[in-house]
Amino acid sequence: MAHVTYPEKAFLLLVARRVLRYSREAAERGEKYNDLSGFSPLQCGVRVRVHLAEAPGGYIPVVGIRPGPSFSASELKEIAAEILDGPAKLRLDGGGDLEYVRETDAG
Repeated sequence: MAHVTYPEKAFLLLVARRVLRYSREAAERGEKYNDLSGFSPLQCGVRVRVHLAEAPGGYIPVVGIRPGPSFSASELKEIAAEILDGPAKLRLDGGGDLEYVRETDAG
């Protein structure tokens, strides 16, 4: 069962790429870009935020999830995997917010 629609996934990745572009442009000018975008609500009931984190060899997508009360850990991992287009691995569990990355990027 698909939890995330294609338009939602496309929007999340578009915002992540745009924030990365603004951050890089600000860094070139010697400034810091403050990203104030919040978690986006999805139709399935969770709130998600995607950002691109610097890694050796480029950038990796990181999916931050603020879960709803009716979701299990396996369902949240499945939602992250749908957004990342591949198997997801939990990166950070901090205060209710979860961060997932692709298993291939978790190394």
